[in-house]
Parts: sequence; C-alpha cells; structure tokens
Amino acid sequence: MWMIELFKSGGFIMYPLLLASIVSWAVALERAWRFRQLALNGDRVHLEIQNAVLRSDWKTLRSVCVREGNYPISQIALAALDRIESDDSRLKKRWAEALERRRQLAVQDLRRGLWVLGTIGSAAPFVGLFGTVVGILKSFQDMAAQGGGGFTVVAAGISEALVATAAGIVVAVLAVMVFNTFQTFLAQLNLKLRMQAEELTEAFEESV
Repeated sequence: MWMIELFKSGGFIMYPLLLASIVSWAVALERAWRFRQLALNGDRVHLEIQNAVLRSDWKTLRSVCVREGNYPISQIALAALDRIESDDSRLKKRWAEALERRRQLAVQDLRRGLWVLGTIGSAAPFVGLFGTVVGILKSFQDMAAQGGGGFTVVAAGISEALVATAAGIVVAVLAVMVFNTFQTFLAQLNLKLRMQAEELTEAFEESV
C-alpha cells in the first residue's frame, strides 16, 4: 500500500517511468530467454549440422536446419545449402558468400530490442529530472498561493520532485545494467558464431 502512495506522490511523471520500466523488463526477459536457449542448445545444434555436412547428407542437414530453425547456425547452414542445391551454377558456386551474409543478419537479429534498453537507460534520468522541475514549480506555486513559505506549504511539491528523481534514476540504472550485461554476452556469442560459421565453411568445402 505504501508503494502505491509513494507512486502517487511522484505525480504524473511516474506513469511514463512506469511504462518505461515495464517495457525494459519485457525486453530484458525476452532477450534473456533467447540467449539462455542459445547457451544451452547452440553447441548441440552446431554439432548435428557439422556432422551432416561432413557426411554430405543434405537431406538430414535440411531436416535439422528446419527443425532447429530458431538457432542462428541453422539459418546460416540453410542459406548455404539452398545455394549448393540450386540449379543455377552462378548461385551454386557462391554459397560461401551467402553463408557469411546470413551470419551477419543472424548477429543483427540477436541485437533486436537492445536499443530499447539503451534508450531507456539514457532517457529515464531526464524524465525524472523533468518531474523534479515540475515538483519544484509546484512548491513555488503553493508558496505564492499561501502568501508565504514554510515546510508544510512546500512539502507536497518537494516530495513530488524527490520521488520523480529517484524513480528516474532507478529505472535508468536497471536498464543500463541489463544493457551492458547483454552487450558483453552478445560479444561472446558473436565470436562463437563466427567460429562456428568458419568451421561450417571448412566442412562444406570438404563435402561439396
């Protein structure tokens, strides 16, 4: 109950901050689930694909890529396989370029939504600061209306200003912490995906 009262005391600026907090948590949870799936099963999928390529078993390879289509390495292998099985010789001999382009698209897809966390982390303090200004202005208006000062006259405006400031900082700090964590993990994942793509290229070169 006290949190609701505290939220109300922060004024109207608390609503956009609440929305920003909900959005940031939604993005964080979605990306965390996605990255967890890749960490748990990415190596297994890569090994299945690698073995199928080394055996030149294109039917099994396509089956694995379709079944595990949610994983970047599957999308990368499928892009190369589509070119290899193409009837057009011009496309067929440029499978390596298609593989690399698909890897770059996969990395870009992994970054999806992270800009939201970065934007909220940067903007939330300024939104809170705007609430601070509004709260201070309210204090001066109350002083003018009462014709004098005193703590009781300015208490509501000061409270609104402090709560808005604190809320903006909290939302920003959480968003920035999650953003930086994901950026670190994404850098490691990008390196791993590059190495897997290179191994896959070597396997295709041996099998095609």
